[in-house]
Amino acid sequence: MTIEVMLQPLFRDPIERVTILDPGYSGHASDVWSVRTVSEERVVRSSRWREAPSHEFWGGCYDLFGIDPRRMRHFAANARMLGSTGGIPAPRVLAHATMEEREYLVVEKMKGEPCSSFIGQSDALLHQLGVWLAQVHLQRCDYFGNPALTRTEPVSSFHDRLSQTIRQLAERDYAEEFQIRARLDDTIRELRDLPMPNHFCPVLIDLDPSQFLVREGMLSAIVDVEAYAVGPREFDFVGLEYVLDERSAASFLQGYSTILDPPDLSRHRAAYRYFYRLLGVQGSVEWQAWIAQPALF
Repeated sequence: MTIEVMLQPLFRDPIERVTILDPGYSGHASDVWSVRTVSEERVVRSSRWREAPSHEFWGGCYDLFGIDPRRMRHFAANARMLGSTGGIPAPRVLAHATMEEREYLVVEKMKGEPCSSFIGQSDALLHQLGVWLAQVHLQRCDYFGNPALTRTEPVSSFHDRLSQTIRQLAERDYAEEFQIRARLDDTIRELRDLPMPNHFCPVLIDLDPSQFLVREGMLSAIVDVEAYAVGPREFDFVGLEYVLDERSAASFLQGYSTILDPPDLSRHRAAYRYFYRLLGVQGSVEWQAWIAQPALF
């Protein structure tokens, strides 16, 4: 069966062309196609997963936040949440269907080209990113889990649950990684003594320039939003330290600070970075290089 025949039931008009949209990195949750019919151009997304995730990134997101990449409800809920934020639009969901036990979303096609890096971008774009992220963070929550509400747990239990997920990931996926395993027990002890962050909100676990489109020198859309969770806003800042440099971080902070004061990462950075390395948020980065990343916030 061709892709055109497979996707035709999602559209009233005949499909003229289907183009595979490759995000350019491995491990992405969805197959994504640009579909042109005789009357419109849309994007179709469908999960690549058939079984519950059980390793690294999606296994960790599933265990801690209840994000199931097989279920397109997460993309739909996240897109609605971001659509109410303003600043940088997310695609609207136009249709949701199940065919042969596989879920599909039809979403609007956003304008712009993929953003390859935040480093080297204009101060205006980075300021825009900061303002937008602060607007997302204004949506404060009294639970952790995910915006689709398939899991909501008390904030008071977050570090205990994070410790469980960290131990599971380290022992299951990093049995041969001595440097990572050697840090496990110390990290668990740190989490017992860490103060609980006081600001839980939507956070994008894999926050990265590849999730965004750029048009006319500004961010025009955020298009890959499957991995939105509800957690401490420190998570977004920990992730940003790996995709910004000092100059871009300064412009970003100027924008963010027009709405919210940024968090101080000094106490939480080490433990949260350890979790992000277990998830492989930026791939299989060598451990010493990972922990040596400059502290920007």
